[in-house]
Formats: sequence, C-alpha cells, structure tokens
Amino acid sequence: MGTTSLLDGPVFLRDLSREPIVIERAKGVYLYDESGKAYLDAAAGAAVASVGHGREELADALREQAAKVAYAHPGAFITRPTIELAEKIIARAPEGFSRVFFTSGGSESVEAAIKLARQVHLAHGRAERVKVVSRRTSYHGATLGALAITDQAERVVPFTALLRVEPKIAPCYPYRCTWCFESRQCTLECADDLERMVEAEGAACIAAFIAEPIVGSSAPGAAADPAYWRRVREICDRHHIVFIADEVMSGNGRSGTWWAMQQTGVKPDLIATAKGIGAGYASLGALLVSDEMFDAFRAQRSDFRHGHTFSGHPVAAAVGSRVIDIIEREGLLARVRVMGERLITRLHEAFDDHPHVGDVRGRGLLAGVEFVADRASRNPFDPSLGLRSLVRQECLARGLYIYQGGGSAGALGGDHVLLAPPFVIDEEQVDELVRTLRDALDAAVARLR
Repeated sequence: MGTTSLLDGPVFLRDLSREPIVIERAKGVYLYDESGKAYLDAAAGAAVASVGHGREELADALREQAAKVAYAHPGAFITRPTIELAEKIIARAPEGFSRVFFTSGGSESVEAAIKLARQVHLAHGRAERVKVVSRRTSYHGATLGALAITDQAERVVPFTALLRVEPKIAPCYPYRCTWCFESRQCTLECADDLERMVEAEGAACIAAFIAEPIVGSSAPGAAADPAYWRRVREICDRHHIVFIADEVMSGNGRSGTWWAMQQTGVKPDLIATAKGIGAGYASLGALLVSDEMFDAFRAQRSDFRHGHTFSGHPVAAAVGSRVIDIIEREGLLARVRVMGERLITRLHEAFDDHPHVGDVRGRGLLAGVEFVADRASRNPFDPSLGLRSLVRQECLARGLYIYQGGGSAGALGGDHVLLAPPFVIDEEQVDELVRTLRDALDAAVARLR
C-alpha cells in the first residue's frame, strides 16, 4: 500500500482537500477498506448500487457477455442484450412508452432529452423553440447542456460564462417555499409559476420543461403531490412544451415503483434515467421516449442528430437486464416501500426534536435530512463553517457513508444529506443508519462550538 499520500498520486481526484479511503471489497450494504473497516453505504454511492454490492450473478453477466461481444458500434449494429433490456424497460414503463435510447449516464440522458425535444419541435416547424425551463434548487447533470438547466451555485458559477442562460421557476419545496412557508402544504403556486414564466418568455420560444419527481442531490427527498404534476402537464400541453421527467435518481425502483411518475398518474413526454439502472456494475443510462414524441420525430424522416460511443453497450445492457430480473425475483420493489417507510419513521423519531434539523422528507428509499442553525427561523448554517463536511467526517469515522450536499437554502447556502441505501437494507441496518447519523450530527455541531 505504501505511505505516500494519494493526493500526490497519479489519479486526478475530485476532492483535493482530503485523503480518500481505499475500498478493497464490498458486500450487501457495506463497503470495506484496506484495513477491514466496514462502512454502511447509506447512499448506495449516489443512489446507484440499488441491488447491493458483491452480486456474483452480475459479475457473471459481465464476464459472459464480454466473452461473446464486448462492443459493436451502435451506428451500424445492435446486440441481443440491448434489445432485451429495451423490451424489459418498456414492459415496466408508464403506458404510452415504446422506445428507449441508451446512454452511459445521467448527464448524457438529460442531454439526449434536450436534443430530442428540440428536434421534435423542428419536425413541427417550431424552429424558434430553443429554451428549456427548469426549477430553482435543481441539479440535472455535469455536462454544459445539463448544467445550464441546473440551479446550484457551487456547481454552476465557475462555468457561467460558458453556459446558455435558461429560465428557472420556483421549486415544489414547501419547507422553503415563498407561498407555503407557514403551512408547508403546497398551494400549487409553484406549478403556476411555470405559466407565469411562459407568459414572460413567450410560449413560442420554450421547447421543454424538466423536473425531478423526487428531488435528488439539490433538495433530497422533496416530492410534489399528483395535483402539482397535473397542473404542470396541463400547462405543457396547452403551450406545446415537452415535459421531461428527470428520473436519474428516482427511477428504476427507488421510489417503490419502477418510475416515480407512475405514482402521480401523470405521463411525461420523456423520462431520463441512469444510476440504479446498472446498479453500479456498469455505466448505463437511458431515455424513455413516449409514443407521441417518437411518432413526431419519425415524421421528419431524418436521423436523430445525437449519439454516444457507448450507447447500448452490450455488456452494460446485459447487466441492466439482469438487474431487473433480480429486483423482480427478490421482490425488491415491495422491500423498498417497507424499508422506505421504516427509514422515514426512524428519521422523524430521531430528528423531529433536534434543534439543528429543519426538515425530514422522502419517498421510498430516497430521503433527505436538512440541517439548520436555528429551527424556528429555518436559517441555515453559515456556509463557511462547512457543516456538511464535518457531518460526513463524523459519519465516516463511525463507519457510515452518506451523500452530503448543500445549496438547499439558495443564496443563503444550506446543508443536507441524501439517504438512498441499497434496496436490500434490513430493519437493523436502517436503525443503525439513523442512530449513527444522529451521533455524527451531534459531534459535528459540537466541533463548531
């Protein structure tokens, strides 16, 4: 192993402020470092490792397919695993979806959605439609197109000069909503903000609206009621705006159904997804395309002006197909609902009286805990204090990995954690997760004092 710092090694690390932990193996919901210390993976990496670590069946699928066909260029060829995975996804998709475009990850899926929406408008002769409306306090990806529709200052500001300025509307986020601050009950004013934006910008220039049905990293666990999505759908229909559901995190069973939008009774035009679709065993993403969108695109009689080198990669597709088999064979959708309810219940029990927790929220196994300096005013901690990093440090010291985040309070900052453990987590592990998080938060706050 050596004693040289990995910060001085050949790998260009994302975080240059701390020594990374070298993970040697993983099994179930635990990661193990080189010393043998175990870490409960309370976020499945980043809502990725859905069926748990160390699945020999998925390792076998990788080996078997790589031995048959590891790669064939998608511009000329297609392989059986790719076809099989597409058929399985469509069989579990909302009614009215019959096509899948494959990518390698979430940012690529969002980019593909934007480009397809644009080309569909061109097919209808609406060449002036170029803007994509998104919500404030949102994250949709790291590539420049996806970053332009993201609203997280710490991610966006360094690249502002490179980005298009895209319109943003209010999020459905009752804890910090201008209209719902006191009651925490959505009045649908946030949905009507889309109508106001259409009037301000002009419907003739708006191509699409994108939002997460359950928010991931920017305000984890925030989920709108079906009435919100019905209002959004009506506005989009009336103004011929493509509605893109970003299910990169919430899709593939994490909500307790295959797609979070299935719980709303509202059908989007496009569904962008990734993360759990490959369960961490392969880089895989997808864009689900509704029949109306596909028919409109096909009518223009030209190719999709977009593509990725590894789109429909046969090894990744073989893994994705097997992940679906595991989820259904082991009844993991039902387990997500049961364990998700237990997680939210335990979080409320642990934090509803905590002076530095403002909000606990979530659906299925996608939950968030938001930290505040003052519970009554909902004021966040000063960002310069780095509370989220302190909480992460204290969690890791206690053998718990959480996905830290910030910016949920807008210009004021904000600190929170995303909790999205593997679907195979059990009751004792849920309790361990919550108990350790509480201890870590208390220790982090004590360090500030």
